[in-house]
Amino acid sequence: MKSAIPRPEAFTATPKGATGVSFDSKTTPTKQTDAQADYTLRRGDSTNVSTAVRFGRSRQSSTGSSQTEYFPTEAYALRSEESRNESLSKSLSAEISNYVNIQRKKKVFGAMTTFSIDDGSTLGHSRTQQRIDDEKTRTNLNSNSDRRNIRLNVSIFFHSKISERSTLSFNVSGKYAPGDRDGWRVDTTASTPGLQVKLRNDGDSRNYSFGANLGYRYKLGKKGSVNASYNFSRDYARSKQLAVDFLSDPQGVVDTVNSYHYTTDTYTHSLQTSLQYRSGDVWIMAGLGGVLYDIARSERFPKEERFPRLFFQLNPTVYLSVGKSRKRFSFNLASFPQMIPLDALRSTLNATNPLSLQAGNPGLKLQNDLSGSAGFQFTDVKKALSFSVRLNGSYTFNYIAQRRTLFLEDTYLPQYDYTARKGAQLTTQANVGGNYNLGGRVSYSQQINPLRSTLNVSVNYGFSQTPYFTGEDLFHSVRHSLGFGFGFDSGFSSKVKLNIRSNTSMSSYTTQKETAQELREQLTARVDLRFGKYFGSVGTLYEFYCNSRSHALTRHNVILNASAGRKFGKENRLGLSVGVIDILNRPDYATTSFDTDYIVTSSTSYLGRYGYLRVAYTF
Repeated sequence: MKSAIPRPEAFTATPKGATGVSFDSKTTPTKQTDAQADYTLRRGDSTNVSTAVRFGRSRQSSTGSSQTEYFPTEAYALRSEESRNESLSKSLSAEISNYVNIQRKKKVFGAMTTFSIDDGSTLGHSRTQQRIDDEKTRTNLNSNSDRRNIRLNVSIFFHSKISERSTLSFNVSGKYAPGDRDGWRVDTTASTPGLQVKLRNDGDSRNYSFGANLGYRYKLGKKGSVNASYNFSRDYARSKQLAVDFLSDPQGVVDTVNSYHYTTDTYTHSLQTSLQYRSGDVWIMAGLGGVLYDIARSERFPKEERFPRLFFQLNPTVYLSVGKSRKRFSFNLASFPQMIPLDALRSTLNATNPLSLQAGNPGLKLQNDLSGSAGFQFTDVKKALSFSVRLNGSYTFNYIAQRRTLFLEDTYLPQYDYTARKGAQLTTQANVGGNYNLGGRVSYSQQINPLRSTLNVSVNYGFSQTPYFTGEDLFHSVRHSLGFGFGFDSGFSSKVKLNIRSNTSMSSYTTQKETAQELREQLTARVDLRFGKYFGSVGTLYEFYCNSRSHALTRHNVILNASAGRKFGKENRLGLSVGVIDILNRPDYATTSFDTDYIVTSSTSYLGRYGYLRVAYTF
């Protein structure tokens, strides 16, 4: 069965009996063939066994562009970057999964196993042009790579009621995922004749993890309980790549910058305890947890080095809820760690893109987030009315900020044994004081009785202050955002359903010298029809986007989708549906990313109108 459908995450919820029609402007048109078979065996309420087999084949093609603009500073006064890229990727995948759940008296046993394999290839070409003080540097990058990933996941859990007051639970899980990739990459600096690097990449990886959790609960009378849990996990990851330069020497010379042999071995121990109390309209929960990360990193190329690190944190949690279903107030305060991405701890240099060098910092401290929120909700069931207000905020200790260094001339970096070319930028990380976010949301929902429909309105606001580096100097960027939402869901007919959504968002981003604004408006409308065994759906999305620094990337985007189908059989077990996604063939998406002292505005165009055919049968 051949079809062309978007990826599952691109679908929105659909009414029962209707087919899925996508309204996400970021839909990736993918020509895809999918096949799936499921089987479930039930023996009363005590035994449940499910097995699923999936097969997929996909092909995706796209073009894109991006523009990076730096806010004026002493080093980046006349710096800009433009990129163009094309890509074509293919994938063939298969997966089989099995789930078992067995309940016997006061004990419950379960197991889940999944095995999958993905085999694919990617062809790509990108062109980057940088301008520094009216001098231009152009880089072309051609790549051709094959990849294969295999994954095995196993999970087992056990739950038992020891006595009338106490319960014990235990689960264990494991994952194994080997993979390999190889291909060619040609990097040409067009503005410097003769400077070209041609690499043959041959890489592989091995990843496995193991985890176990033990939980215990004890009731304190009828109103309270004590909970305790211990979690252990081990994660091992090895990535290896051999890059050979065939231009410097026809026999091939190992490129020491892009070759590596890197492993991480992480042990995690966490202990969480909490006390809960519930009496009438009051619910209180307080807990204290501790987490220990034991990381052993090894870098074996170009020489073998080992970097053990140990991180430990205590994290309190408080939650309070007061009120009934009609009026309720809630408050919570929690602290939790953010594990540092292990690549950020590397001491080697990543020069895959010679104009954008990436380096780690082995001495980074662990980030810790402290977040809280308070809210009030009012509900009137008789009037079908709902109103809520929520405020939230967070602060990050040991925040990791990006530090960038721009090289205005060829510069030798002795710590990496590498010479950065003129126009290259080196990015590293460093811990700074902290960043914080504040926000709020007000929402209102009301049923319109004459139309038997529901109206939703919401307003939200956000504020954030983030530290960043310009050279060695530390500054703070500020962002304000304001959003308005509107929704209408019809209920006057069981055969015709109407859904309308409107979302408007505005944001302002300010550094020490510059301010930028952006505006995005999304309007979606959908009509679902159901007449007996026949059903259909038509949906459209209009999107307007602009920002104050890149007027050329202002977008008016329209997506129009339609589908129709029929149910067969006495119990409607067989369903057949067809649909067309992006009838107008205009899947053009624009977005802006604010990152400390610069803005990246990008536009992606996905190539090809596509449709789908779906057949489903329920046994």
